Amino acid sequence: MKKLMLACAALVLAACSAQPQASRPEVASLTTPGVGPASASATSQEQRPRERLDMTPEDHAALIAPWLQCLAEHGVDKKAPTQPKELVDKANAACASKMPLPPWEKDASNPEALDFANRVVQCLRQKGVRYVEVSREPGSEQVGVSYGGPNNDQESITLGLRYTQECEIEASKR
Repeated sequence: MKKLMLACAALVLAACSAQPQASRPEVASLTTPGVGPASASATSQEQRPRERLDMTPEDHAALIAPWLQCLAEHGVDKKAPTQPKELVDKANAACASKMPLPPWEKDASNPEALDFANRVVQCLRQKGVRYVEVSREPGSEQVGVSYGGPNNDQESITLGLRYTQECEIEASKR
């Protein structure tokens, strides 16, 4: 699961950096006391930093930097394709307090996260994404969307990645 999180973080950074933004969009964002932009550098066990929907690639990179640094300090090489499971598990346990939580709108502990994801899917379909659905893996901290359907439709994946942030921002306003 943690390897998947690292891979997802790298994918998100790569996808987001390919789409420059002229300005930062305004987002109506739910906040949890003690969690959010002001506590993004929190490292205690009681508080973990939280991603936001309106984060730029630079914001996201700054948010995950302490977590990635902690993993590296515990022997995890983010450039290595595979690493011993024991090493990764030990590093993840040691660095858990620095691993960012998903945005509150996508957080599985948020009772409205499923409704939010359904609004995002509806928006993406209106933008031409044919194969998109709500996705929630058992044990995951986040409710999200998946693209491509059973045949990994490339057009749906491409359009989905292009419009996801826009649709998330739109869905957060409803």
